Amino acid sequence: MNEKLAAKNIEMSIRATELAVANKEKIELLAQLLQSQKMESLGIMAGGIAHDMNNILGAILSLATAHLTIQAKDAPVYPALETMRDAAIRGRQMVKRLLNFARQGPSETSSLDLNAVLLEEVRLLEYHTLATVHLDLDLAPDLHPIVGDASALTHVFMNLCVNAMDAMEEGGTLTLRSRNLGDDSVEIMVGDTGCGMSKEVLERAMVPFFTTKEVGKGTGLGLSIVYTTVRSHHGQLSFQSEPGKGTRVTLLFPVLPDGQVEASESVEPPVEAALATLTVLLVDDDDLLRTSVGMLLELLGHRVSAAASGEEGLAQITAGLQPDLVILDMNMPGLGGKGTLPRLRSLCPEVPVLLATGRADEKALSLIAAHPHVALLSKPFSIEELQAGLQLAIAAAPLP
Repeated sequence: MNEKLAAKNIEMSIRATELAVANKEKIELLAQLLQSQKMESLGIMAGGIAHDMNNILGAILSLATAHLTIQAKDAPVYPALETMRDAAIRGRQMVKRLLNFARQGPSETSSLDLNAVLLEEVRLLEYHTLATVHLDLDLAPDLHPIVGDASALTHVFMNLCVNAMDAMEEGGTLTLRSRNLGDDSVEIMVGDTGCGMSKEVLERAMVPFFTTKEVGKGTGLGLSIVYTTVRSHHGQLSFQSEPGKGTRVTLLFPVLPDGQVEASESVEPPVEAALATLTVLLVDDDDLLRTSVGMLLELLGHRVSAAASGEEGLAQITAGLQPDLVILDMNMPGLGGKGTLPRLRSLCPEVPVLLATGRADEKALSLIAAHPHVALLSKPFSIEELQAGLQLAIAAAPLP
């Protein structure tokens, strides 16, 4: 009888253990699902903000670069215009990071030496924050290349280094280390000897909008974007931290596979002689961009017909407009670029089209691949980039 009772107690204990393990796994899966839903919602919001910001920056960058072309370099207003241009370009990089976060993937990829990315980060830190902190740099001389977006990963390392510096207000050591893990992985470690994090803070470190910094000194998005960027590069991210013992962040990336063709970074073609006067149909729902880009086109010597939607642009062609080239915004209400382009092609089979978008994602690239004489124009763009885009589009689809 005692043996049966003992066996029953053991069986109940095993079942209770199994139930506890199952409940723990269920809680962990639910937490992962909630985290994923938060990141997805945040990505949608970031994408919307980035789209609007791209249009605003586009108007600023267009007009600043346009006026730089007509002002003498010794004109009093020239430095101010250069500052406007540089600020818009910096804003473009910020928007690019938001878009990377929104689409959960890098926008541009090429073969990268992460040592070079880290050394560039060190160069920036030396100008600003390394006066009170010792730098321990331990970079493998034969580090394998990876495939990635240099701008996005630079932002990752900047964020981690800034967090490390903030944790060492009274000084300490910042460690940047790289090494190969066999032939298929590269490991990067960012460590500090700062205040460290408690277990509770560590568990919430990558939750969107969570921050331990004072109001106005942190958004709580930094580590969320770091996490998303690393995962979009098929990498892994882990934290080790204890109060008073500093923090170690380890990032693991797959190396560039043997034989893979390395994607080259886009290179702006030089601006050549002005094109013959073109009739350009400019289709964009944002009035700031229609105005500013229209001014650029006129400054370059072209005639402009503007439309606030794909439907309006198609109506102008149906009514008799014969454009030499169309600049078509990808993201608009109604038909948008996706719905407008096939209809445009049926009306004007040979007319070159520049598809303008701040998100060179799969939808935009697939649309370009599906239709002849269509090229990408990344928003926001300068007058030089617009001129180069016009030249490439016309060269790819010569006018009759």
